[in-house]
Formats: sequence, C-alpha cells, structure tokens
Amino acid sequence: MRALAARAWFTSLMAEVTIRRASADDALIVAALHLQFARELGMPSETGYLDRFVDAWLAERPDRPTWIAESRGEHAGILETRRIRALPWPGRKDVSWLHVGGLFVAPGCRDRGVGRALTEAMIEWSRTTDVKWIRLNAPDDRAQEFYERLGFSSPGRLMEFDLRDPQ
Repeated sequence: MRALAARAWFTSLMAEVTIRRASADDALIVAALHLQFARELGMPSETGYLDRFVDAWLAERPDRPTWIAESRGEHAGILETRRIRALPWPGRKDVSWLHVGGLFVAPGCRDRGVGRALTEAMIEWSRTTDVKWIRLNAPDDRAQEFYERLGFSSPGRLMEFDLRDPQ
C-alpha cells in the first residue's frame, strides 16, 4: 500500500512525470537509456552492446534496483543502483545499502523534476526494505548541491543518505 501511495504522490505533484521500478520486461529500455547516458558522456558505440547489457542486467537484476521515468509519452530518465547485502552477523538484523551507479535524464526532459522524482522514488523504496543507507559519488558541484537538497550529506564528493534509526 505504501508503494501505491508513493507512486500517486509522484504522479500528483509532477503530473507529467511517472516513475516506476524497472521489471525484467524493461530490460531493453534500461539498456537503451544506459547507452544514451554513456553516449552523452562521450563513450563510443559498440556492436552488440545492448544484448550484452540486457543479459548482464537480467542476471543481476535482484541486486540492481532500477527506476525508469516517463514524461509526455517518452522514456525520460533512469536511476540505476547496486544493492550490497551485508553478511549475517550475530545479533544483527539483515542489512543492505545502495550504491547509485547512475542518474540520467534525457536532454529533452530536463528541468521537469525527473531527476528529483527518480531519486525520491529510490529513497521511498529503500525505506520499505532493509536498506540502511544510500551512497553515491557526486561528479561535480551542481550534482552535489542537487543531492544535498534531497537530504544527502557529504564530507566531499561521496554523498550519503542515512536511513538508520538514530538510536
């Protein structure tokens, strides 16, 4: 029920942006958005890349929570993470943390709240799991300021959103 409420919240506040967790059926969309992100960073084209990515992502999907944004009928962005699970320890509940591998918003969809909505969806999902913190590397001052506005803290470029109980 909480997930439904979070989705409605994103839809109602940003009527033109819808966020959803990527499923196995979205593997090619995830690969295409990932490739678009890489191309924007100046990476070269590579024959067979989409197939390689799809196979790798599907194999690791349980530990690769990914969110897709849609806006005005197009795939507007993606947020990719890696879930790291701690080994069991006596007297401690199972815990995990997320590392954000990438946040990409398609050029034609920027300044619509897509990046914010993707990040907020990831945080909300994390609150419903055993994830205790989220970490990422902010590549520049603009990214660092963006994540700080969303509650991440940082002594430098490594940003963290702490979900642990303060007690």
